[in-house]
Amino acid sequence: LAELALRSAFENFMMQTSLQGLAGLQVSRLILGEFSDSKRLQDFERGFLNGLCQVQMEEFVFIYFGKFKDDTDTLFNCIGNVSTIRLVGLGLQQMAQVPVWSKVKHLECKKCHFDEVPAKKLSLFKELRVLRITKNKGLKNFEEEFEGLSNLEVMDLSENRLTFSRCCSTQFQDCSNLKHLNLSFNSNIRLTGDFTNVKNLLYLDLQHTTLFGPGS
Repeated sequence: LAELALRSAFENFMMQTSLQGLAGLQVSRLILGEFSDSKRLQDFERGFLNGLCQVQMEEFVFIYFGKFKDDTDTLFNCIGNVSTIRLVGLGLQQMAQVPVWSKVKHLECKKCHFDEVPAKKLSLFKELRVLRITKNKGLKNFEEEFEGLSNLEVMDLSENRLTFSRCCSTQFQDCSNLKHLNLSFNSNIRLTGDFTNVKNLLYLDLQHTTLFGPGS
């Protein structure tokens, strides 16, 4: 299949069991989840996506799902070998544990519940080319550093509420191939003039973000 969309397709919390029936499927894009106005939103439980371990796919979209509580560490267990992962409208407050063999090249976290940029765990996605963390209303802090993402070319952190004082080399240790950095539509960012770790940067977007100089 080119695409299989299964949003709001499961009754009575049967999604976890039903995913077992997808074993052997080959699909370019799999879309799983609910709609924002659904009354059947359920909580993520440990091993919830285990049925996807026998599915071959290039892109996985997980959209509008309920609370994750403390059971986030199995989120990537069966989708770590997918090239593109899009997480949209999830009640995800912490980034899940990343498998050491991850092959994810494109990761998007949109309208999730982060309050700080989970740079430490995201740095374990060593194959990342594109990373987008956008439209997280509670995302204010950027204290952790991205490290060793030598393949990363696009970083989009737009439309959050970020406030931080060291832009921009400190946040991106050994991200030498970063070319596109979008920090638009955030709160307050202090520019230090240090771009040593992103020396190949071609595009920097700071629209609608309040800027301060190094001495401010």
